[in-house]
Amino acid sequence: MHSFNLKIQTELIFGNGRHTEVGSIIKRYGKKNVIILYGQNHAVRSGLLEAVTNALDAENIDYVLYGGITPNPEVFYVREAKAIAKEYAVDFILAIGGGSVIDVAKSLSVNFYYEGDALDFSKRIVTPKKALPLGVILTHASAGSEMSASCVISDSTNNFKQGFRNDLVRPLFAITNPELTYSVSMYQTAVGIVDTFMHSLERYFNKSDKIELADRFAEAIFVNLRECAETLIADPLDETARANLMLASTFSHNDVTSMGKKANLVVHTLEHALSALYPSIAHGHGLAVLYPAWLFVYFEELKEKLDRFARVVFNLHHEDIDTNAKEGILALKELFMRLGLTTTLSSLGVKREDIPTLADIVTENGTKELYHDQKNLTRYDIIKLYESCF
Repeated sequence: MHSFNLKIQTELIFGNGRHTEVGSIIKRYGKKNVIILYGQNHAVRSGLLEAVTNALDAENIDYVLYGGITPNPEVFYVREAKAIAKEYAVDFILAIGGGSVIDVAKSLSVNFYYEGDALDFSKRIVTPKKALPLGVILTHASAGSEMSASCVISDSTNNFKQGFRNDLVRPLFAITNPELTYSVSMYQTAVGIVDTFMHSLERYFNKSDKIELADRFAEAIFVNLRECAETLIADPLDETARANLMLASTFSHNDVTSMGKKANLVVHTLEHALSALYPSIAHGHGLAVLYPAWLFVYFEELKEKLDRFARVVFNLHHEDIDTNAKEGILALKELFMRLGLTTTLSSLGVKREDIPTLADIVTENGTKELYHDQKNLTRYDIIKLYESCF
């Protein structure tokens, strides 16, 4: 087990109706002038935005609005929001939405005090030194961005989608009300379940000791996710499953499942290339296609851990370790399919002739390999992996 520091500053405020407390919560943190970021339609249409502004009005907190943020958020949202935030001299950012809105808020938080290009942090040219504080009202269980130190921003004009990690962008608070997820479509629920799975699966299959608490936390999340998925397939409005799914999303990506490990989310890197070139592809759907294929590429290195995963998560108990490990991968893929997701690149509209371009994005035109602590992947390896998914 590696040495580590774990700093999770986010106050988790969980429960039905808790979003109505946002005014008193922001006031408790001493903030008086807020920029509210939100997505395209849901916050307005559902009445959530009105409930939030009413709560701020009740506490005499000023605010300015910036909406219309889409999935796979583009850097121009950050630039536009920064101009508004500067004009109104805000002292706090409130994100209402899922991972995309939260990531724009995070990028804004560090760019507020930075005079260089808004993508410099995502390109890892500079490291954040100061950030405007932010809070979250979560509406979609998926990205885990509400308690993570991660932020991903796109620039589709350059086929760019990358992220950075810094504790400065962890929200001060995250209000997670399961009721706000009841209107999320089954497709968006499904891709959210996959994304939540991946945040801890990617950590789980990095090297670890045979007995490691982080892995046990991860296995609890996997079992919970499987049970939630199966319940929601039968009843998409099951309240208990929605509540547990929201908590799983938060704890899968807040670094608890990577304690003592050198976590590398390499399949996220492969998918970021995919949704950089094809912005309409949902991140979780891309992961559902790529991750089972990636596990087969690393089968020999991971089969003992895959055997354990199959036994703990899917209750598979073949005597032959190779058989059990393979059945575990197939059980995971089958779960994604039962959630209604396709599992090929062609089904997502990807063109076979674009596969070399995807590999170029991942490897910076073949100048680097994709690192993993079991083995690296070359450009050639990555092309073969993408082709296996076609």
